[in-house]
Amino acid sequence: DEEQGQGQGQGQGPKERARPRRRQRPSPRRMRTRGAEEAPQPKAKAKAKGLGIKAQVMKDFDTDRNIDEVVDEARNSVSEIEASIVVAESEEKKLSKEVEEAKKALQQTSARVDEATNKETVALEKLKAAHAARAQAAEATQQAREQRTETAKTLKILELEVQGRAKLVELEEARKAAQEASEAAKKAMEDAKQKEKEMAQAVKDAFKDQGAQASLAIKDAADEDAKGKAEAKEKKASDKQAEKAVIAELGELEKARLAREKERQQ
Repeated sequence: DEEQGQGQGQGQGPKERARPRRRQRPSPRRMRTRGAEEAPQPKAKAKAKGLGIKAQVMKDFDTDRNIDEVVDEARNSVSEIEASIVVAESEEKKLSKEVEEAKKALQQTSARVDEATNKETVALEKLKAAHAARAQAAEATQQAREQRTETAKTLKILELEVQGRAKLVELEEARKAAQEASEAAKKAMEDAKQKEKEMAQAVKDAFKDQGAQASLAIKDAADEDAKGKAEAKEKKASDKQAEKAVIAELGELEKARLAREKERQQ
């Protein structure tokens, strides 16, 4: 449209102005050859993407690799992608500037079409090449942004996975601690029951020993009582015998006194 508008602008001048004599235009073949030589070649399209960043990271994650290494690689990939985005944006700005310069050159060349028709063709080719290069740069920038977003998502997933694993480790440690505490409490309860049984047996044995001792004491007391009674009985018999002996002796003495008394009276 710009080229058509420029062409129309060149053909619509004031009626009273005499059109300059046009120079002989070079042959189209020569123009194409020269334009192909001077026009910048568009950059080759980016190769088709292979395995996605997320898929590659998750593939690495599924292996026996250390999760911290995978996370560090993902972070480094994000940094590299951001750097490539900066470079791509800079290249895009540079190409946009070249497009503007090509437009200006095309406008200037179109204004002097009678003087350098071949320059117009070259400028047009440059403009097309610049447009193509800018489109490729914009596409590369967009792909880099998408790749950065995808890698950032993958990195977030990996970080959440790391946090989840750490939480699982904490829960496992807490479970083990609770299990150990439960086993310790169970053992303490068993020890307490065993201690209670031992105490009950000790009390039973103590009562048994005490009963035996009490029985023995009762028996000893009974034996002592019987012995005391026997001794008392013997003592009573001995005392009675002694009393009888004393009475007999007193009787004898009384008889002897009476006999002496009788003898004195005679």
